[in-house]
Amino acid sequence: MGDGSLLHGITSESSRAAKSFSGRDSGDIKKYLRLPLVSVVVINFNYGRFLRAAVDSVFGQTYPNVECIVVDNGSTDESGAVLQAIEARYANVKIIRRAENGGQNRAALEGFAASAGPYVIFLDADDLLLPTCIETHIFVHLSLRIHVGFTSGDMLQLSGDQVVLGTEHAFNRVMLSGRGIKPRAARPYRHLFGETWPPEDFDRRVLETIRFVGLTNQWVWAPTSGNCFRRDALNLFADNPALQILKTGTDLYFCLGINAVSGSVLIDLPVAVYRLHGGNIYSQRPQLNHVLCYQPGGSGDSNARARAALADHLIAQADRFVGRGWIWINYLWLLWWMDCRNPESGGPHWALRSRVAAALVKNYDSAVLLLGSWPIKAWLALRFVPLKVISSLGKNPAG
Repeated sequence: MGDGSLLHGITSESSRAAKSFSGRDSGDIKKYLRLPLVSVVVINFNYGRFLRAAVDSVFGQTYPNVECIVVDNGSTDESGAVLQAIEARYANVKIIRRAENGGQNRAALEGFAASAGPYVIFLDADDLLLPTCIETHIFVHLSLRIHVGFTSGDMLQLSGDQVVLGTEHAFNRVMLSGRGIKPRAARPYRHLFGETWPPEDFDRRVLETIRFVGLTNQWVWAPTSGNCFRRDALNLFADNPALQILKTGTDLYFCLGINAVSGSVLIDLPVAVYRLHGGNIYSQRPQLNHVLCYQPGGSGDSNARARAALADHLIAQADRFVGRGWIWINYLWLLWWMDCRNPESGGPHWALRSRVAAALVKNYDSAVLLLGSWPIKAWLALRFVPLKVISSLGKNPAG
């Protein structure tokens, strides 16, 4: 991907396109060829002291086509007054005021439903977007030859008003590994219709920094605010009823699920700021090598339940994937990777050990129509589901 002739200047194809639209009818064509709208959903709960800066960072983007939706999750601090000031300053901001705190996921889904863009960013109200954040994400998306479900940019870590770290730990693991480089996987996008974009001073060499993420059950991305999702990818997972119950884990659920079915790309460039203030669930202080900066399973940690909700959804909505790009053997391989322990207590040991096995047994009658009997039973056997349970499938009601 280090071909300078590729990354600099306009390709001959783009030049021809520019000439073809330079005639007398170009004005009519240009109005149908806009840059994509990017919806930024700001999720706030009692972060009134940070909220104004977060919203200012959205409206301060260098990218020209952005909408901002703020979801206040029943805040009891000064957020109400801050929201009034935001409305007075930005006439086109959309604000959703929830009467009570229904959790991060519910707020994110309400904001998502109120948005319209084909690209969506969920911004925590205590974080900030750097000025070229959206421009960078969209340039990468439009330049990719592999149409991934989301891009993830690196994040600065801020303590008070000081940048204390310039990268994010999980993100760094992929970069240090050297994996994910795909030559010829990107062609620099140039928008020539109505307005020339990106601007001449935009550094197109960002395409040399990207890494493709393969199938994984480990977190390798930036936190919530560093990610830019395709709307159609979110739609594959956003209708899971379990999300209404989960309080947190939005980013883990969507990132693991979307990456599993359509892949993702890391951008080795800071695009946002993660603010450290002591109240963060997963980064209560700056990250330090080999030392966790949060309490696993502590208050607010819903990651185990988010993984379980994803496993259930992949089974319950199998018809979205099998036969639409996934053959049965690849789909079962995906389920193997996405399997996890069952966070709920009670039930047989095999079901506690494998959430996917429990879901396959429960949904056997519908799954067998897509996958066939013997592949499901072979998968369950490899997960050490008792033969008595496997042999009863299709004969008695599951349960």
